[in-house]
Amino acid sequence: LANSESISAVVMATQGATPYYANSVLIDGVTVTPKWQDALSPVGGNASSVDIYNYTIVKTDGTYTVLGSQSRFA
Repeated sequence: LANSESISAVVMATQGATPYYANSVLIDGVTVTPKWQDALSPVGGNASSVDIYNYTIVKTDGTYTVLGSQSRFA
């Protein structure tokens, strides 16, 4: 991405009995902690469900901002 550009991505995580969740994103070798929708960061995945993560990644002055949300589908 060039400065002032953005991209959106959707990640689908099919969960088993032991759920996992995404609490960071790796971009160009740098770990970025997302800013979560409604300021509510997920505390875990949802067992036996499908979790959808929506990310908007914005590059400004060489750094990345990640805006994220998590949705559960059962």
